[in-house]
Amino acid sequence: MKKLLVILLAVAMVLSLLALPTFAENVDALVDGVITEGEYATVIEMKPDNVQTWTNGTLDTTVTYYLNAPRDVLLYQCLFVGVKVPKAGFHEGDMYQIDFNPGNIPDDKPGLFLSLMIKDGALVVLQHNWGTAVLDDDNSQGADITELLQETAYEDDGENVVIEVRLPREFFMVGEYEEGEFYQFKETMKMGMFAVIGGHGYTTMPNKPGTDWTVKGLGINDNEVTIMKPEDTPGEHTVVEGVEILDFYDADGMGMSFDTFFVNRVQLNNIVMNGVDGGASSKLEEIDREINGREDSYQNFTFRGWAGFADPMVAAGYQIDDNDPIMIENVFKSTEPAVKGAGGENASRLEIEVDVTPLQDGSVHEIRAVVKLQDDEGETYYSYLNQDEVAANMQFYYVAPGDTPVPTDTPVPTDTPAPTDTPAPTDPPAPTAEEQPTDAPAPVEEETEKPEEKKGCGGIVLGGIGVVFAIAGTAVVLRKKER
Repeated sequence: MKKLLVILLAVAMVLSLLALPTFAENVDALVDGVITEGEYATVIEMKPDNVQTWTNGTLDTTVTYYLNAPRDVLLYQCLFVGVKVPKAGFHEGDMYQIDFNPGNIPDDKPGLFLSLMIKDGALVVLQHNWGTAVLDDDNSQGADITELLQETAYEDDGENVVIEVRLPREFFMVGEYEEGEFYQFKETMKMGMFAVIGGHGYTTMPNKPGTDWTVKGLGINDNEVTIMKPEDTPGEHTVVEGVEILDFYDADGMGMSFDTFFVNRVQLNNIVMNGVDGGASSKLEEIDREINGREDSYQNFTFRGWAGFADPMVAAGYQIDDNDPIMIENVFKSTEPAVKGAGGENASRLEIEVDVTPLQDGSVHEIRAVVKLQDDEGETYYSYLNQDEVAANMQFYYVAPGDTPVPTDTPVPTDTPAPTDTPAPTDPPAPTAEEQPTDAPAPVEEETEKPEEKKGCGGIVLGGIGVVFAIAGTAVVLRKKER
């Protein structure tokens, strides 16, 4: 019965997660055969009124090309390419092509052609004219690289045929590269759109092909195409007053990762990663999570990673010491399916930049990442990103520049005044004859303890109690120090 209740509860939780709202995010392309609005940086249409043909063909359909190179070069080093063709204008064997000059192809040489085609119900990807770091084959008719690409997709939704591929940077590495050197994506790339549809060739380039298929002859070098979305502008910073911040698991955290820790984000200069992406929390632990701002100049630090909770995150930011947290806009980033698989449907990549320029007091400040969550009733609450102390904890200590705070001096106790001398007692006067007592029987001495002995015994007991309290006090102090 208990197992049945657990299963029913798990099913209910899954169903409730599916109904929860999600936050807005600037999503980069996903290779899933579905193209959504805003997924790609650039959209180019090839249609009857903007093409030239070199085979006397007449284009009667519209082919839409999609391009996107994510700005997050740590997560992606690739170009996403998508093609959408109306089902009515699609034929198996048609080739949808892009002619690239990655930057180092001479003017008098042909460009690096990419061809996407459907053959026998399957997607085929070909590279032409140049051997690349994906496949060293310069076949002008096309070398098949389909199985060498990590992500490809082909979908027929009844209205459109959709093709998506992820081209790694190795595809654009033609010619000579030094060992360890890689192609770097920029805001734009030189390219031109081509297609062979129904046996006829078409291009959107102003120079239609003839006998000259070089990058100069086709005008590829004069056709810079934007491949990156506009860079996110820094978001508003909002101080949230008087809120309680829960620990990760108390807020129903499902998973998180602290991948990278940046200093002075503009330079993408990684303070502890040494150019490696991953394991930032553990690497900060190796230096006791302390960054010394008295020795080097810092403007900002950035937590980069992902997190997922049972409820969706609607904002993120940071807290300095025990002050009110600061929420920042534009922290959520493109999130790949693997992250959602690990952290739940509400998981997202995020980058939280902490401005430390106001900290100039010479003190040591604790800085922690914070997220704002919203339940299905619209109630909001807050959580630290601190899944555990070592491997997944977005937290560090910053030693601020400036004069070290002067500790408050403990007042020096004044000298205890010396006691005054007790005057020596004088001998009592001798009694007169009238005052002399008559003979009386000597009093029997009672067997009582001497005052001196009673006092001595009490001193031993009190002294013993004092020793016990002193030992206990020492133990308490030692326990506090251990904590």
